[in-house]
Amino acid sequence: MKGKVLVIVFLVVGASLMGVTRYDEKTKPDTQILPLEEWERDEKVDEEVKEIAEKLEKICERCKGDYEAVGWSPVAARLVGQLKDLGKSALPAILDVAKDTSRDVELRRIMVSELGFSYNPAVTVPLIKFLLDKGEESLLRYNAADLLGRILKDTTATSALIETMEDKGNPENLRIKCASSFISIRDKRAVPHLIEIVQNETNEDIKAMGTAALGSNAYAFKDTSITPLIIDLLRKEKNSMVRMMQIECLGCLGSLGDKRVLVPLIDLLESRDSNFRDAIKALGNIGEPEAKKALIGLLKDKSESIRFNATKALIKIGDKSVITEIEKVLQTLNENHRRMIDKTLDRLKKSDK
Repeated sequence: MKGKVLVIVFLVVGASLMGVTRYDEKTKPDTQILPLEEWERDEKVDEEVKEIAEKLEKICERCKGDYEAVGWSPVAARLVGQLKDLGKSALPAILDVAKDTSRDVELRRIMVSELGFSYNPAVTVPLIKFLLDKGEESLLRYNAADLLGRILKDTTATSALIETMEDKGNPENLRIKCASSFISIRDKRAVPHLIEIVQNETNEDIKAMGTAALGSNAYAFKDTSITPLIIDLLRKEKNSMVRMMQIECLGCLGSLGDKRVLVPLIDLLESRDSNFRDAIKALGNIGEPEAKKALIGLLKDKSESIRFNATKALIKIGDKSVITEIEKVLQTLNENHRRMIDKTLDRLKKSDK
């Protein structure tokens, strides 16, 4: 589980600073959306959805719970493509199949996914119902949480995601997915709940995701008020993955100009902390003179890996004054590392900074 969560963290956090939905008085969710169950039905489309669902279900049953096998099936992919081609008029019928507990669970999961990937705001409420239903298949609840956060990024789901995240009676993987949803959904209402998670949660995976989400929201709202809290937690934390997310969070806060993060990050370099490389990356996101000085000091390190990572971080800062120093270090790196640095260094040379 931890290895999978770590991969997810890298994938999600890597995109977390891109523009996504934010909640404020001007962007309150639209409460006037006509519920999907009340849409006018097209009998012909309904029948087509029914036929496609029956064909898909046969494939799901043959695969006997092997979800990856269904995903690799070219026939299943073609059928899903046919569902997409039917457009939004198919959504009510797709929801009917998704809600039918007598159907194969993998078929229902596919239908739930098709709701989410329609990107239609009318699917948010049905997905919330799947998420909150404790009697529902855990696979569908997990899928709903993923779609509400990573795909739809809809603040309408904030309260439901918080409720599910905080309820320790829910499966851990579902709580982790709900915490990760706030990496994509930026909503001030979630911040105090995320603070509670990073302070008091005992599950390390949930705490790590909560920390990543808190950093994402702090960056989005340019809020550095959590800096002392994250610094304090970093000093006490023992788990490497949670510490990595705390350092990532400090990097976000530092990029907002909060110089308070510099001392703890530089201390990590000087102490050769186990999260040394994470601190190098965070300093590269900040760009303050103190960060640049600390990174330049690493260019003479005996470890090629450290020299390589420090070089990448300096290029990320985007200051052309370091080009000469970097060109000296290039000669000490292996061919593969040099090739990687050459590409980004060339972009820095051509930049307007």
